[in-house]
Amino acid sequence: MIQGKIWTISNLLSISRIILMIPASYYLATPIPYHREIAILFILVAVSTDALDGYFARKFNEISNFGKIIDPLADKIGIGIVVVMLTIFGDIPLWFTLLVLFRDLIIFFAGIYIKSRTEIILPSLMSGKIAVSFLTLTLVFAVLQYSWMKSSFGLLMWFTIGLLTYSLFEYTRRFFQTLNEQKK
Repeated sequence: MIQGKIWTISNLLSISRIILMIPASYYLATPIPYHREIAILFILVAVSTDALDGYFARKFNEISNFGKIIDPLADKIGIGIVVVMLTIFGDIPLWFTLLVLFRDLIIFFAGIYIKSRTEIILPSLMSGKIAVSFLTLTLVFAVLQYSWMKSSFGLLMWFTIGLLTYSLFEYTRRFFQTLNEQKK
């Protein structure tokens, strides 16, 4: 693992994911023809950087503590921006947004607490990555609002809630397990 190295390909991809939210937000909020489709293109490019950053980190042995922080933080920032905007536009319910944000804040602050107590930066869990993938799909449906998507949006949203809840349970279990291991 690289200690202290920030400017790696994988970390730059994570940082670019945050930057890509600027044009995504602009097009989502600007009522021009196909603005939602253009916004989705930026969001999907951002999502692709999430897959690529992990690939490059492993391929070039660029795994770093900074990368373990910026990668999930970029996800949380991107998702946070999109869910808040979609709530403002009335495309998703407020309670769904609060659930997503509350889960992310719990995981984020638990990670900070673990780091402060143990000096360990825990990587993302696979259950969290799967939940975020379905959350992204749910948000794509909410942004595009094509008629064939509307009929399955509610089911997809509830399935995503189940995955988000399960992943939060897994993160909570690992949180207490890590603290207990450090006590020994």
